Amino acid sequence: MAKRVAIIGGGSSGLCAIKACLQEGLEPVCFERTGDIGGLWRFEEHPEEGRASIYRSVIINTSKEMMCFSDFPIADHFPNYMHNSKIMEYFRMYAQRFDLLRHIRFRTSVRRVAKRPDFAATGQWEVVTESEGKQEAAVFDAVLVCTGHHTEAHLPLSTFPGIEKFKGRYLHSRDYKDPRDFTDKRVVVIGIGNSGSDLSVEISQTAKQVFLSTRRGAWIFNRVGEQGYPIDIIFTTRMKQFLKDVLSQSMVSNFTEKRLNARFDHSHYGLKPKHRIFDQHPTINDDLPNRIISGRVLVKPNVQEFTETSAIFEDGTREDIDAVVFATGYSFSFPFLEGCVKVVENQIPLYKFMFPPDLEKPTLAFIGLIQPLGAIMPISELQCRWATRVFKGLNKLPPRHDMEDDIKQKREAMAKRYVKSQRHTIQVDYIPYMDELACQVGVKPNLLALFLTDPKLALEVAFGPCTPYQYRLRGPGKWAGAREAILTQQQRVIKPLQTRHVEEHPSAPAVPLIFKLVGAVAVLAVIFAYLCFSSIPPTTAPRDMAAQRVAIIGAGASGLCALKCCLDEGLVPTCFERSGDIGGLWRFEEHPEEGRASIYRSVIINTSKEMMCFSDFPIPDHFPNYMHNSKIMEYFRMYAQRFDLLRHIRFRTSVCRVAKRPDFAATGQWEVVTESEGKQETAVFDAVLVCTGHHTEAHLPLSTFPGLEKFEGWYLHSRDYKSPQPFLGKQVVVVGTGNSGIDIAVELSHAAKQVFLSTKRGTWVMHRVADGGYPFDFTYINRFLQLLYSLLPHNASNFFMERKLNARFDHALYGLQPQHRIFDQHPTINDDLPNRIISGRVQVKPNVQEFTETSAIFEDGTREDIDAVVFATGYSFSFPFLEGCVKVVENQIPLYKFMFPPDLEKPTLAFIGLIQPLGAIMPITELQCRWATRVFKGLQDLPPSADMLADIAQAKEEMAKRYVKSQRHTIQVDYIPYMDELACQVGVKPNLLALFLTDPKLALEVAFGPCTPYQYRLRGPGKWAGAREAILTQRQRVVKPLQTRTGARPARSSTVPHIFKVFFSIGLIAATAVYVSLSP
Repeated sequence: MAKRVAIIGGGSSGLCAIKACLQEGLEPVCFERTGDIGGLWRFEEHPEEGRASIYRSVIINTSKEMMCFSDFPIADHFPNYMHNSKIMEYFRMYAQRFDLLRHIRFRTSVRRVAKRPDFAATGQWEVVTESEGKQEAAVFDAVLVCTGHHTEAHLPLSTFPGIEKFKGRYLHSRDYKDPRDFTDKRVVVIGIGNSGSDLSVEISQTAKQVFLSTRRGAWIFNRVGEQGYPIDIIFTTRMKQFLKDVLSQSMVSNFTEKRLNARFDHSHYGLKPKHRIFDQHPTINDDLPNRIISGRVLVKPNVQEFTETSAIFEDGTREDIDAVVFATGYSFSFPFLEGCVKVVENQIPLYKFMFPPDLEKPTLAFIGLIQPLGAIMPISELQCRWATRVFKGLNKLPPRHDMEDDIKQKREAMAKRYVKSQRHTIQVDYIPYMDELACQVGVKPNLLALFLTDPKLALEVAFGPCTPYQYRLRGPGKWAGAREAILTQQQRVIKPLQTRHVEEHPSAPAVPLIFKLVGAVAVLAVIFAYLCFSSIPPTTAPRDMAAQRVAIIGAGASGLCALKCCLDEGLVPTCFERSGDIGGLWRFEEHPEEGRASIYRSVIINTSKEMMCFSDFPIPDHFPNYMHNSKIMEYFRMYAQRFDLLRHIRFRTSVCRVAKRPDFAATGQWEVVTESEGKQETAVFDAVLVCTGHHTEAHLPLSTFPGLEKFEGWYLHSRDYKSPQPFLGKQVVVVGTGNSGIDIAVELSHAAKQVFLSTKRGTWVMHRVADGGYPFDFTYINRFLQLLYSLLPHNASNFFMERKLNARFDHALYGLQPQHRIFDQHPTINDDLPNRIISGRVQVKPNVQEFTETSAIFEDGTREDIDAVVFATGYSFSFPFLEGCVKVVENQIPLYKFMFPPDLEKPTLAFIGLIQPLGAIMPITELQCRWATRVFKGLQDLPPSADMLADIAQAKEEMAKRYVKSQRHTIQVDYIPYMDELACQVGVKPNLLALFLTDPKLALEVAFGPCTPYQYRLRGPGKWAGAREAILTQRQRVVKPLQTRTGARPARSSTVPHIFKVFFSIGLIAATAVYVSLSP
């Protein structure tokens, strides 16, 4: 007669327990206290007592090939990292495939499990259950406990003095469901495990500020590994495990820590713990560095105490807060097991973490009561396969004293390796533990036999990911599909990413050119010496007239610096701003205002603070590197106050018309008609600065999307997008992969059911967080790299940057790679997109071919049901108030240096900020203003009209040759070349050769460090005494806002690699010799 096995819990462990019993001919009965399967992974709006609880957005941290059951691969189109809803879908498929549901008694709680009086002889158990208020007792030959270890919240309130008087809200992470509850709140999240870091990131999207409090710090892994493959696919291999076993723990830790710090320096970010990387359970989060560098999450030490309205941290800092989330882990206990096992501080003596060693008969086993460095589901399954064979008598356990020795040895090894914590009592390493179990069952793969009989398979088993299928190649439970599953696992990893067809373009390596360049140091030095000379443009005497009046149209970033530059040059500015406040594009409003740029609530700028600040007014050191729009507004207000600019602005005043005066040819004057409160007013100005930007008029090409007129859903331009909440549970298409399109797609994916990111051409995606965690622009926008870029062939520069980006994630693999090269487009910047794609929350699709009433049909023929469309299709610009002075055709306007109309009799009209730079725009607009005001004042002249027209034609031709044809690529400029071009006009370009001869320390930072705006205040008109100090301390201001938790700080690395210093010294000698020899 088949033995009866009681299985307690219908989660992932319970399901594979049922199947393992059936395969061994046992009779399983599974008791599940709720009305459905899934356990931990089934989301419910309200936590259920006695059951694990997750929040709405939870995505698993192990990839599908590593976490699946060993004879049931997850469908190839499922994402690699699955949302909880997809995991549930997989469980249902598994239960249906093996007909498991009929063995489950839902809404049945287990009240008591006790030994039968004859247990010593029979090993039987009496199991008392309750359903609908009625209790029932039954006898079972064995019991499998599959309740997991995430049911009882560990909430150590006694260790947080003052929490009882805190007036805000506090909760355990188990009770957290949605970030909307924390909108505009200041929130402390305590604990930096996976739940703590995930909640911090998610809450930071709606909260005013999040503080992530950690007692020890943590090492942060990421889901997206090299070239975009799942991190566990890359690291969980037999070869890497072998190296880890033969190398010392210190060597392995050093290597891994170095790799993680290459992504972002954990010391700089206030996260670095004192313990080594493998001394803790890993924390996995791709988005945390980006949230820290943008200041949305501040890392803090442990909370010392709470007051009624604030938290006081151990470093003495105090923060006002509204809510606290305790992500402090879980405890576990088994009250229904009367006296059979004893749990003390999350420690339970179990042989191989499964069997109580002191039972007369081995008929009780715990499944899934482990915390693996890897996926838990395959482990639970292998535990079940072993346990059922033990129950059936096919496998024997060793004597009690041997089991107790094994338990003691494991406990000592764990205590020696791991930081002492309630979290580190059931830790196992994936491959060693799986192999340990496999040896018990007789299913560990025999590598030697495989290499002799099936080398292809052997190579994949030895060097590829150690997927669960390996444990179905031989022995009991052998599966005929295991070999095929192993050999096709890479295809299943790639399949869900390939939602848009990509044709890869060839790119030839350019490494030999580097060696040629290094070998030709003298030649490079001569060229560099040439670049060092900066001619100061000829100046003319200022026009003999009273202080000139300048009309400034728009009080955004460009308008503010225009005001200051006018004042610096002794001009009289009047700024007309149609709204009631400064800030332009960067001032968030709940509802878009006509004629003004509009942003969404969460916008964070893509240029870092040191690269975007005004050149004589550094952004405060404690401000985040990438600032939220509210912080940018705070900086603008500080700037306006510091230079007393507001008194020159007329708010709620629109400019209706700007026309030449009848005597313009002689005076260059303009008649400006404005309107305020319904009344028009006319005034005469000597010059006009147009500072309205190019993000005011939405470009919405509806005619290119057939069928949109009959679409029954909702569509809007990104200009009208404000928040993801209206899209909750919807299927959304975002059209366009510029910065707005990708940002919105990522943000929507946290609320929407599914987001489809539609792109006509694809795009290269850069990231804010660059090498070592420094801002990307701070790292790569420097004069040395610009020199290399100008010397290298275009293909070589593209090759190196594309290779670097593909090392982070392969753009072809992710369906993003375009046909054009990386520098042939305006950059798209987003750190979070790869993680959203690999988890399936965003699917990349080709261009939309047409819309139907309820769906979108894409150019590859696929059709998706959708509820809403967001068109992130860019902007147009025009200047209707300028009557006939300039003509805009398809976003093209003929302007000298993107500023001056070439055909005016007098150069008294200039456009500020009408450019799209590969870098920060604010320092460019400031330098444009400095030049324009000197031209208005007559201190500098423009070339003849013919020369200006020739320059415009050349710039237009070069742009057309380099960039993909697009309405977006009509006003492109490269940051350093264009800034230097403007600086030469003003006479403020830094003279590198002079600096190397007079101030080598500063020269090294100017040549090899980031090309920050302060460089254009070192000399010439507008020279600022603080420029040198600002340049030499810029790195400190980058690091400062990251250091919100005290801890070990790294020694500051040299600004310039030693090899560059050597070569540059040689080059400098050569350059100096050339300079001296050529001097009269």
